Amino acid sequence: ELNNPLSILVGQAQLLQERPTQQETVKRADRIVMAADRCARIVRTFLAMARQEPSDPAPVELAQIIDSALEVTTYGLRSSGIELEIKIADQLPLLMADADQLVQVFTNLIVNAEHAMQEVDERRSLNIQARHLSDSGEVEVRVSDTGRGISNEAINRIFEPLYTTKGGGTGTGMGLALCHRIIVSHGGSIELDSRLGNGAAFLVRLPCAGVDDTAQVSGPEASSKPSAFSILVVDDERDVGETIADILESDGHQAEVVGSGKQALARLGERRFDVILSDVRMPELDGPSLYRELQQLDPELTNRVAFITGDTLSPRVREFLDTCGRPYLEKPILPQDVRDLVALLMPGEAES
Repeated sequence: ELNNPLSILVGQAQLLQERPTQQETVKRADRIVMAADRCARIVRTFLAMARQEPSDPAPVELAQIIDSALEVTTYGLRSSGIELEIKIADQLPLLMADADQLVQVFTNLIVNAEHAMQEVDERRSLNIQARHLSDSGEVEVRVSDTGRGISNEAINRIFEPLYTTKGGGTGTGMGLALCHRIIVSHGGSIELDSRLGNGAAFLVRLPCAGVDDTAQVSGPEASSKPSAFSILVVDDERDVGETIADILESDGHQAEVVGSGKQALARLGERRFDVILSDVRMPELDGPSLYRELQQLDPELTNRVAFITGDTLSPRVREFLDTCGRPYLEKPILPQDVRDLVALLMPGEAES
């Protein structure tokens, strides 16, 4: 329900930004883009946390992990009157980690710190520091607060499942246990340093990525702007489909929008398209059914199909996307995401 309108907001805002007219319009477009992009990142972070997928390590920057966690938590900190102090050393080594899982860890630590300071009337401050421990080849992150601290008894049990220091109805006792499991699975460690009356500090240590791993960060070189294609956009939400078409037409492509798989089949019977971008969940004939129909009618055409969906939490949708092996985007979409997807499906390359 959020991903479809966010796709419209993000896409149209960035298109407005790309076609500036008056300076005041440019400023307003910049503000809309920043706010919409922040909403999109928050939704994506929660989706990643909700999926609880197996670890998928890749070279990541710690600063980006912290930024993603703060995207979710900044409003709560600000509304609670908590000052935020961040000191991340320059040029920290990359980590070989699952970015979504680490975002989950630091989101949990920040929220715990916020809750710990709710009962403090004095200055409330959250401090996040990160540095490179060259001797051990690790990056250390210290998340500290000015709350009331934790007793020695609680410190010894803080990472136990179902154990919580929060009052009834406000904590499950699973958050820190999950953080501990994630950090240990990454080959790192997490410790608590706290005394009653002096706040609490969590120290997270994670191994740095190796030289071979960091080389993977540089992706493929950006391809030159592709030729103009005829593209069929299949989406039952007309505004979403038209936003995707606007993005494509701004690059010189010819885009046509239909509202269901049934309409797409009828249109494909009348003419041929270079690329087909389809939603997954639709009335009459959904994305998986459309794909199976194309497999029967014209198997070669399935090489030109990609999916854009806002429902990757559904087991049925996930199973289909994994099974068909076709490229897909998760809503909310960004214009550059759509452009990269079309470049991936360039006729000739798609069949290779």
